[in-house]
Amino acid sequence: MTNKSDVLKIIAQKAKHRLAGREQPTLAKIKIISNEDEEFKNKVEFLLSQETLVTNPVHYLIDEKIFAKMNDSERERYLLSTLDKYNSLRHQMEKSQDETLFCI
Repeated sequence: MTNKSDVLKIIAQKAKHRLAGREQPTLAKIKIISNEDEEFKNKVEFLLSQETLVTNPVHYLIDEKIFAKMNDSERERYLLSTLDKYNSLRHQMEKSQDETLFCI
């Protein structure tokens, strides 16, 4: 089995080929992470509360069992939706924290 960094490299290469028009996009149906997912939100809060820099938050956020069962296109969509959700929550939390600090 390949390690996660290899999987990410392969997904990035395939995305680059699709953007260059050398590969046709594939359709995949997966469950997108809900905005109301408390477990995911708790994980993001945990990551942001760490003293040290977390270099690969996606590794911590993805569900390993689900990820292992997906094909390449499903993995790509899952990773991109996870990153999008992470960034969105991170910005919301940072904005909320900034507003709280500003009001004091």
